[in-house]
Amino acid sequence: MKLFTNVSLPTSSAAFKRVNVLFNETIIKISSDDIQSDELSEVIDLKGKILLPGAVDAHSHIITEKDAEKNLAHITKSALLGGWTSFAELSYFNPKPIFHLEDIRYWQELIERNSFLDMALWGNVNIASYPYHAEAAQQLWSQGIVGLALLYPSPNQHIPTLSFSEIMDLFLDIYESDTLFAFQGYDFEEDQEFSFQSQDNAIKKLLRRIQENPIHIPYISYFPTLEFLNGIYKRTDISYALNIADLMKFFSGIDLGQEIELDDPEHQLFDLLRTNKIYMLSNNVESLPVPEQVSLAFRGTTEKLLPYSYLWTLSELWKKRKIPLATVIKMTSENSAKRLGLYPTKGCLAAGSDADFVIYNPEKETLFKAPDGSMHKLEGSIEEVYLRGNRVVQKGKVAPASGSFLFRKNSPKRRHNTTSWI
Repeated sequence: MKLFTNVSLPTSSAAFKRVNVLFNETIIKISSDDIQSDELSEVIDLKGKILLPGAVDAHSHIITEKDAEKNLAHITKSALLGGWTSFAELSYFNPKPIFHLEDIRYWQELIERNSFLDMALWGNVNIASYPYHAEAAQQLWSQGIVGLALLYPSPNQHIPTLSFSEIMDLFLDIYESDTLFAFQGYDFEEDQEFSFQSQDNAIKKLLRRIQENPIHIPYISYFPTLEFLNGIYKRTDISYALNIADLMKFFSGIDLGQEIELDDPEHQLFDLLRTNKIYMLSNNVESLPVPEQVSLAFRGTTEKLLPYSYLWTLSELWKKRKIPLATVIKMTSENSAKRLGLYPTKGCLAAGSDADFVIYNPEKETLFKAPDGSMHKLEGSIEEVYLRGNRVVQKGKVAPASGSFLFRKNSPKRRHNTTSWI
């Protein structure tokens, strides 16, 4: 067992609590009093540095037709360097979609051979196997995938597109479960090309067909859609993510060439962030290159941001713009884990949770050269990262891959769930 002493632990207020933390693969005890144990192998004095939970991303898009193992290793290593300790893979271009239990086992083995961080999986629905597609999807859910991805239209030749009528039938077929669905796409029946308005139209069509199914929208870059979803979330169990790269463009001027429409005349986006109304942030990371003919709806972000994206949220949102640290932690870790049914194993600093830690030094500065060539000075630095109790990042060096496969253990928490470890 290992012991952190002189830890600054975030609380729901602006204050920190000075504690000691005893852990092995999981957290054993957190106490403001001295902790004694005859089984200690290491005592580490954090000297007041801040202990944060490892960041959790609800949807990565890493697995593609080409070099799946190489991409998985390269991208997860970059993510771990930046404090991201858990991903849930929602592949748009998986050459071997997750339709059946044997597909889970195939990707589980690949993840455990190559990933530097812990990973869960989103499953797929094969409407071509009608009328057995719903039963197969339910089996995937029962075996621990975090949800089912609905792609409209599907950018993957191996995954047939479901019509809205077929989606509604699927909802009805598994109505009694808490199965989480992710929906990404646009109303291609009305619009030949993706636009923010066509995505908004597709989401509203979807909402008219759902029962009480939890729904997650991986990528919103259009303020009217964001505002609409915030207005209905207590009546409909729907969550969404903002792309960190989009916030970098909005607040810091880092331009990766993507389109965003987040401007509003009354600074409502900032108010939504400040008041804990934005449920989660995501890297939306994707392996490149993406086929040229693929719609903008299914294009992600470069992995070059991963070593800095978590730190940027701490620097820009908390330190510079005074958004409460507890709120930033919820958006980057806790809420994703809750929505994926991985909480409190992930996204939490409490006894029994995995010992996934980010040690953050608020007194230092980090220089960040963005992919567009611009230079930025970030407040604070990520000094070390721990994964399940093992130090995996120290002084910018990453330990050999030790990621594990994550099975969902709980049903997804509703978006307005208020329980928290903070």
